[in-house]
Amino acid sequence: MKSKLIAILIASILVIGAAAGCTTQITPVQPGSSQNQTDSLIPSSAQPPILLPEVGSDSQDGITTAVANVAPAVVFIDSTFQQSESTNPFNFPGYMVPDRQQPAEGQGSGVIVDGKNGIILTNNHVVKNAVDIKVTLPDGRTFTGKVLGNDAWADIAVVKIDSTSLPEAKLASDSNLKVGSWAIAIGNPYGFENSVTVGVVSALGRTLDGSDSGATLTNLIQTDAAINPGNSGGALVNIQGEVIGINTAIIQGAQGLGFAVDIDTARKSLEDILKTGRAIHPWIGITYSLITQSMAGQLNLSSTDGIIVGEVQANSPAAEAGLQKNDILLTLDGKAFSPDNTLRQMIQEKNPGDMIALSLSRNGQTLTVTITLGEMPQTLQ
Repeated sequence: MKSKLIAILIASILVIGAAAGCTTQITPVQPGSSQNQTDSLIPSSAQPPILLPEVGSDSQDGITTAVANVAPAVVFIDSTFQQSESTNPFNFPGYMVPDRQQPAEGQGSGVIVDGKNGIILTNNHVVKNAVDIKVTLPDGRTFTGKVLGNDAWADIAVVKIDSTSLPEAKLASDSNLKVGSWAIAIGNPYGFENSVTVGVVSALGRTLDGSDSGATLTNLIQTDAAINPGNSGGALVNIQGEVIGINTAIIQGAQGLGFAVDIDTARKSLEDILKTGRAIHPWIGITYSLITQSMAGQLNLSSTDGIIVGEVQANSPAAEAGLQKNDILLTLDGKAFSPDNTLRQMIQEKNPGDMIALSLSRNGQTLTVTITLGEMPQTLQ
């Protein structure tokens, strides 16, 4: 255990990102200059009163009750990876970069969501390419885990252990989740099992992109509840004791910037995997990027509105609909694109077989193209 803890402490973690065909660098937050200055001393009589939010007994009781409801279902996951697993497309807490001379080991967390069938939700990066998975419950019982399926585009994996009498966590619906509401992270940071940190929901609908992985994490919950290596795959919980997210990423060098896959996204991945053995994502088959000022100048465009098509994959829905390289997509079903409302995010709200209408500009002409969404090939996931 000590050697694994030391390995985690010295692990090198990278922060990179990008949607398919869209490259966006996530820059770690840099310390402010005030951190390097000595705080000046002001007489107490000259200082205005500092009013801090008070956690009343009701809130405190709610937090302890919420933890008591969920913590028994948060497990410790100890994985041994293949040596080929060597990238970290996001700043994933608990991800281990392997020693090429020896199998890599990593530690993370998971949440039991079906105690009768031994079904556990965790992050894809916690168990991806694992050749051995050991799952330890808070009560000390240990099981061998088997990956039933994974969803790289949501960073979700489903693991099964052979047991029929396990505690399970209740999953919430994030439809009523609000910024500022309580957020409780439960996991195994640095191997310290069943640790609890408390914060709030800082923001909703965040996106992290990664150029190396090709994957994009969308609709993330941002929280200031402390998330550290080993928290990956653990539960983000509301004051009612319901799981609102699966903790997944941090930004290196920043404080209070953690991210969780929202539970509706995780639930869909779970249902797809249990039903079909794979994650199901809608797909049109293009690469694209937002239009920058520089790009607009090179292409003689009057504005940076819309996104520009890079490549159109052969035999894809986009190719069948007649999309072409350098087409400028303006809207999808009448909704404009933006950094917070990307093509991928809008498509992910659909299902394979749905029809979408894309308005586009081609050689100065405005056209409308109708596309029937396909299912993303497993080779791209």
